[in-house]
Amino acid sequence: MIRFNELLLNPRTKKQVEAFAKTPSHAVLVIGPTGSGKLTLSQNIAAVLLGFPSTRELQKYAFYTHIKRPEGKQDIPIDFVRKITKLLKLKVPGQKAIRRIVIIEDAQDLNEEAQSAMLKMLEEPAPDCVFILTASSTQSLLPTIISRAQKLNVQPVTLENATDYFGDAYTDKQIESAWNLSQGSTGLLLALLADDKEHPLKIAVDNAKKYLRNDKYERLLLIDSLSKDKKQFSLFLEALLKLLSALHHSMVVRGNKTQQEKFLASRKLVYKLQNALEANVSPKLIALELTLNLL
Repeated sequence: MIRFNELLLNPRTKKQVEAFAKTPSHAVLVIGPTGSGKLTLSQNIAAVLLGFPSTRELQKYAFYTHIKRPEGKQDIPIDFVRKITKLLKLKVPGQKAIRRIVIIEDAQDLNEEAQSAMLKMLEEPAPDCVFILTASSTQSLLPTIISRAQKLNVQPVTLENATDYFGDAYTDKQIESAWNLSQGSTGLLLALLADDKEHPLKIAVDNAKKYLRNDKYERLLLIDSLSKDKKQFSLFLEALLKLLSALHHSMVVRGNKTQQEKFLASRKLVYKLQNALEANVSPKLIALELTLNLL
């Protein structure tokens, strides 16, 4: 289990991961908020189960499959799941108990048909295959899919966890600032410290900062562009909520009660709009309410 020691994990999450790797079931659902590092953790689980020294070997392995929502699409289509069905019919050489891994990134993006097809595979799993599904929320997943997978919750790390992990690589002030903004979500925490400009949530954080600096007219222009892609808009709202939470915390530390109330109201508004987006309310209506009512 050395590889898991190399990851920044909440101790409780690490314990769950090690237990699963020791006695894996045919499917595991890795649950955590956007930016929590679910995919990195899933790939490390896959490498351990296949007996690889690192995740780099996964891309060269013919019986490792990773599917996610296509760029520019709103969901994962059934064709992607059908492709997995065909791949599972191929014989895999070797005698190891686990010889195939299928990762489905953001399984909540599977459309209704794709989820039904996925359910059939989980009901009659291939004996040498493990399915690893990641999800930021189980709200859009069929209850029958959830019930057929072991749950693994990716919990946030503490500031102490982060400081111990990074050692002297960053200053305490840098780590604390990134931790406050990420709220202990390791994927975003790492991206902030490394200034990873390609990390989707880091991009969303930068957009959220820009949004708060702008006036209402400029906000409307920016949010109108972002709301055209539901996934991108969802990331923006998540980033905005994290940013507002960090600012709210700062006002609490300073004892500024007026600003505390404003940021708390804004957090409640964004949280409400996140739920509305999840319930398929029009992104344009959500964007308009956000622009009109945010501080």
